[in-house]
Amino acid sequence: MTYDTIIVGGGIGGLQTAIQLARSLRRVAVVDVPGGRSTVAKAYRNILGFEDGISGEGLRKLGKDQAAKYGVIFIEDEVTRLEGQDDHRFIVHTKNGHIPIQGRTLVMATGIRDPFPVIPGIHECLGTSIFLCPDCDGYETVDQNTAVIGALPQAIEMADELSFYTPHLFIINHAKSPVDPEIRTEMSRKGYTFVEETVDNFLHLEGILRGLILSSGDRLDVARAFLSFPGAKVQTSLLEPFAVRLNEKGHVLTNPRTKETDHPNLWAVGDIVEHSQQVAIAMGDGAQAAIWIQKRLREEDLSERR
Repeated sequence: MTYDTIIVGGGIGGLQTAIQLARSLRRVAVVDVPGGRSTVAKAYRNILGFEDGISGEGLRKLGKDQAAKYGVIFIEDEVTRLEGQDDHRFIVHTKNGHIPIQGRTLVMATGIRDPFPVIPGIHECLGTSIFLCPDCDGYETVDQNTAVIGALPQAIEMADELSFYTPHLFIINHAKSPVDPEIRTEMSRKGYTFVEETVDNFLHLEGILRGLILSSGDRLDVARAFLSFPGAKVQTSLLEPFAVRLNEKGHVLTNPRTKETDHPNLWAVGDIVEHSQQVAIAMGDGAQAAIWIQKRLREEDLSERR
């Protein structure tokens, strides 16, 4: 069987693409492995219609159930290789012995993998009182003692964003970055407390942060924390066989109107694309790409009938 569209990645952007295409009466397969960036978030609070928040897992389950209702096929497997054909169709090879999957169009929704430090308590707090994105969750820090844990200069840049919400900011040099005297002066001038220790433990009550235990054994009382480490990986390695342009940070460059890449019939959506990495934008990417994929498929259908 040849699918009209194969979507690699079952996160928010991939699911929205699948729903829109399935409602356009297209045969759609989503190939995904458990996990992904959205599964970390325990409460998205800035999405229309969810005033009390919704977890990434919860949103994905809703999306998957909705897509399945319209006939989307889900394949739990890891994609190991993509193969383009002369007619601009694709073959998707997977790890666990599935027969290679054929598709008329292909959507990459593989997202970003974040470099989380190994600290006890971190996973219980992620998405509840420890965050990654100041645009999403800066509001959660209003007038709260907030730690920015990471490397320099990234942690300073994060603190600068958060200073709009709270003046009570502690920059913790967990990565042990070298610090010039001018940088120390800058942080002091901005009112940040600089801590040259690592974090040994997150103290929390059911994911609500109560404080940090530092490498010295001292306790730092904070209610919120943000992680700010370099090395987040845009997962684009599968695209190496194709003439697809990337920006300087590795994000896929697409047509802003259609979300199609430079390779015909190959689309990209979500955090893999150059944008501000918001759930709502990933959903918009998916809907937008699906509309133009449907247009392309209809053109091909009409051409084949002539």
